[in-house]
Amino acid sequence: MSKTWKLAIVLARNGGNLWGGRGKEGWRKALLLLLVAIGLFPMMSGYVVFLSALYDGLQAYGQEAVLLGLGLAIASLAIFLLGIFYVLSVFYYSQDIQHLLPLPLKPSQIIGAKFAVTLLYEYITEVFLLAPLLITYGVKSGGGFFYYLHALIIFLVLPVIPLALASIVAMLFMRFTNIGKSKDRFRLAAGLIGILIAVGAQVVLQRGVHQLERADQIERLFLAGNNSLLGIVTQMFPSSRLGAVALTEGGTWAGLGNLGLFLLLSAAFGAVFLYAGERLYLKGVLGVTEIAARRKRATAAEFTRMTARQSAFRAYVAKEWKLLFRTPAFLLNCVLSAFLMPLFLFIPLAANSKGVSGMAELGVMLQADQAAGIGVAILFAGSLFIASTSSISSTAISREGQGFFVNKFLPVRPSVIILAKTVPGISLSLMSLLILLAMLAFTVKPPVTFLLFSLAASVPGVLFVNLIGICIDLNMPKLNWDAEQKAVKQNMNTLYSLIPALVSAGLSVLAAVWSGAGGGVVAGVIFALFLLADAMLLQMLLKKGPVWLDKIGG
Repeated sequence: MSKTWKLAIVLARNGGNLWGGRGKEGWRKALLLLLVAIGLFPMMSGYVVFLSALYDGLQAYGQEAVLLGLGLAIASLAIFLLGIFYVLSVFYYSQDIQHLLPLPLKPSQIIGAKFAVTLLYEYITEVFLLAPLLITYGVKSGGGFFYYLHALIIFLVLPVIPLALASIVAMLFMRFTNIGKSKDRFRLAAGLIGILIAVGAQVVLQRGVHQLERADQIERLFLAGNNSLLGIVTQMFPSSRLGAVALTEGGTWAGLGNLGLFLLLSAAFGAVFLYAGERLYLKGVLGVTEIAARRKRATAAEFTRMTARQSAFRAYVAKEWKLLFRTPAFLLNCVLSAFLMPLFLFIPLAANSKGVSGMAELGVMLQADQAAGIGVAILFAGSLFIASTSSISSTAISREGQGFFVNKFLPVRPSVIILAKTVPGISLSLMSLLILLAMLAFTVKPPVTFLLFSLAASVPGVLFVNLIGICIDLNMPKLNWDAEQKAVKQNMNTLYSLIPALVSAGLSVLAAVWSGAGGGVVAGVIFALFLLADAMLLQMLLKKGPVWLDKIGG
């Protein structure tokens, strides 16, 4: 066991720039994390207010424990879905595999250490998703010492079961599929399967809720009181029921018993995971570092086309697109996310019992000038959020890894490289915006002028987010990574670029609500302000960008 923990510490230290740091570097990370916390404060405050109101509503029917059960179940599902990506990346496709396999370590010790490292990243998910719920519930219910003690234990242990399940699924895939020479295709297929599972689960959950509405089950269960809904909301992950009861009954024998069962169940899943890993891991990981290559004889026409002279800007843009589309981790996390974010917003509407027709009333409301102004600001905020979370521009330098230094030998001006790197991010962000507006036109059917105002306001906002993102990545690129996933999913630059996006979005919505201005006025003000900000950022990027680029690795 000592070898497992020692290896886990080494892997965590070498895992990237998210943990650790000494001297000035440590202080800089702490300051940046503080800024991230300040930027996320408005959103988290809204989340806490929502949880508080939900607690009050459920408490009136004696169903407040449902909030805990639902929160634990949703957190478990999120960890399971994210875990599939993390496990594939950390267990099989990190570059340390070829160094670890020859060492005198058992497979269970290697995957045990990698499991612990993956667990650290799942705690970040819990901090945003589960921690506000546990604290809010504790404050509202007047939870004592035992509640918070149980909450801390459950917070630390909860990811074990869903992560063990995700690991076993991934190991079975890798063991019984001959993907050694087609790892990129497999990673892409696995990622798409994970996304389909996520979309399917969301649709099923939405349908389930509306079926309950039709059958009047919620009303009957509410009236029954005594947390009778808890069994339904925790069906997806039964361990979440044990955790919820352990929290609500803290300080009693019932609470202690449920906590003990929760820990025993988690330990059992952990043991099954290690047992499966001892028998599946080695046979699945062998040959995974090999890459298949095909030889193809080019015709004269193809050779002429491939070697045709073109501008440096156009050639570099084409190179950026190829890097995004040919690397599964980049394709899944950057390109597909740009298309999926509007889709995830659409699913709750499509899964509604009334279908998209139920949104027609909102379209009627947007005909009023003041409502249109608020709507334009909300759409502007949504476009900023989608553009910043796609992480295309904020990882443009980081995605190249150690290969970035080839740029310093290319006969291309640094300003051309920088501008070329902004093209994919801006293009895909605009594509997301158009998809969002198209779905809105289909579901809500707002006035055409509202859609035009929203488009005019959002375009400079999209440019703003992408220019900010490339500025951040130029100053803090993450080039030392051993798996492509770490360049995009474990890159703090995405989080840093989210701060100005959230602040701008929040201020715009507040200003629209406070002023009561119409859609045209709101769109005009936002367009003018952010066009000016874009011009200033572009000028700074062209002047300072080559200097920042030259300092990388210097």
